[in-house]
Amino acid sequence: MHTLQLLGVAAEAEGLRLRHEASAVARRAGWVAAATVFGVAALASAHVAAVTALEPRLGLPGAAGVVALADLVMAGVLLLACRRRRDPVVEEARALRRTALAAAASRSPLQEAAAAMMGSASAPILGAVAGQALASLIERRH
Repeated sequence: MHTLQLLGVAAEAEGLRLRHEASAVARRAGWVAAATVFGVAALASAHVAAVTALEPRLGLPGAAGVVALADLVMAGVLLLACRRRRDPVVEEARALRRTALAAAASRSPLQEAAAAMMGSASAPILGAVAGQALASLIERRH
C-alpha cells in the first residue's frame, strides 16, 4: 500500500473507533443517570430516617441541623478527594506530543531524502520540484 492509502485506512479506522467509543460512553451515561436517580432517592430516605431517629432526643430542628452538618462534612471530604492532582504521565505525554508535532512540522520527507542523496544545498529546490510533481500526480488520480 502507498503512504496515502495507509493514511486513509488509518483515518477510517480511527473514525470507526471514535464512533464506537462515543456510543459506549453514551450508553454508560444513560446507566449512570438511572443509577443517580436511585441514589438520590436512597439518600433522601436515609436523611428522613436519620432525622426521625434523632428527633426524640434533639427535637426536629436539632435533628435536621445534625443531619445538615453531617452533609456538609461529607461534602467537604468529597471535594478534597476530587481535587486535581499532578499526573506526571499526562505531562510527559503532552510534552512528547508537542515535541513530535514540532519536529514533524519542521521536516519534509522529500527534502530529507534529497539531502541524503545530493547534499543539503540542493535539497530545498529538489523538495519543491518533487512536491509539485506529487501534487500534480494526485490531481490526475482524482
